[in-house]
Amino acid sequence: MRQILISGLLVSACLPLSPAVGQSLSDSVSNAALRTGYEDNGAVDAEGAGFLSGEDATGKEAVPEPSQRVNRPVQREQGRTGPTSQTVGPYDPLGVRVGQFLFYPSLTLWGELTDNVDASAVGQEGRTVNPEFELRVESDWMRHSLSLSGRAGMTAYDTPQRKPESDQSLSAALGLELASETELTLDGSFSRLQEDSSVELNATGQTATYETSLSAGATLDQRLGQLDLQLRGSVGALRYEGESSRDYDTYRLGARIGVPVTDQVKPFIDAEISRRQYSDTNNRQNGNSLRGAIGIEVVNREKLSGEISAGLVAWDPEQAGQSGDTTLFADASLVWSPNGLWTIRGGLETELTSTATAARSVATHRVSASAEYAVLRNLTFTASGDISRESYNGLSRRDWVFDATLNATYSFNRNLQLIASIERSQRESNWVGEDTETNTVRVGLKLQR
Repeated sequence: MRQILISGLLVSACLPLSPAVGQSLSDSVSNAALRTGYEDNGAVDAEGAGFLSGEDATGKEAVPEPSQRVNRPVQREQGRTGPTSQTVGPYDPLGVRVGQFLFYPSLTLWGELTDNVDASAVGQEGRTVNPEFELRVESDWMRHSLSLSGRAGMTAYDTPQRKPESDQSLSAALGLELASETELTLDGSFSRLQEDSSVELNATGQTATYETSLSAGATLDQRLGQLDLQLRGSVGALRYEGESSRDYDTYRLGARIGVPVTDQVKPFIDAEISRRQYSDTNNRQNGNSLRGAIGIEVVNREKLSGEISAGLVAWDPEQAGQSGDTTLFADASLVWSPNGLWTIRGGLETELTSTATAARSVATHRVSASAEYAVLRNLTFTASGDISRESYNGLSRRDWVFDATLNATYSFNRNLQLIASIERSQRESNWVGEDTETNTVRVGLKLQR
């Protein structure tokens, strides 16, 4: 089974690359289904597009790093269009209009079966029921834009016998066209969820708890003659209930300069500095990170878009006598839509951050890929996977992390979907007792409006 998984992921990695979007499973599969019935324009989904630092190398889709900023490239539009002017397919939800806003509510009832409910080295089978409510709100303005997204879920355990767990998240983005060549984007997010087992948690010797993430940021895109300039900044906080020694804040400042050589090709230079500060001022993980890259961006293409870059990232710890680390990287995020039935995404990402282990830092290199295929207008299959290599500087530890998911979404009509998925996660470490393996089957019935 292990050889089959690794072979499949390596084949996927050879496809054109794009970022693995940090969305929930229900988001990704429902969006795949809604894409049927009209041509995908190949627009870049900038989520996870690289140039991120200070992430915890946990090998899981955990709470996003506080104040995580995505470097959105400057992309000028020929007039903004609202939701009412977009193509609506026969299985797309229509939403509920309230003034100049459209509300898209949904309720999904998930059933889940897993052979490792805690994703730990000692697997324990689990059966859960997970009701999940989501609400998305989109403005229908001609010039500015406002997007809100909220989610509330609960996990009720049948096996093992445990108290129910809950999680909530909320995000918002406000786009303001200040002038014909100036755009300001303000965004923020909140999430609260149960912490999973991870390398970082195990290194602290503490038990899993609820973790709360808060972030706020601003991005200014400005056209200056033949240059596209972007300035961005953000702040964030990660809090652990009952374990204040693990709480920390992050601060980021970044800039990008692009020089369009055609209306579709734009070379750029990008730089970002970030700081991690723990509530415990003596924490050895306090420090600064500096990241710089040069790359090229492709926009406004019908079938292929995205960006590729290369650069250097450095981690400078604050603690006296502790040495820092640097690593070279090549990042990429591309979307390829050869026709209206296929959408192929993939990406390369590199992170260098402090760690709760005895290592000076941990460098993570990740390859990801996904493919969506519309078998019918109301039936979509999605396959995704990623491979990560975690190197703990100052220690001999080296980990491989594999994740793979197969999804299928069948839409009965605009308001009812059946979703099924098979997921596999695996960690292989050269340290004894650190290997984990998790297989999960999920089935969900989604009501949406």
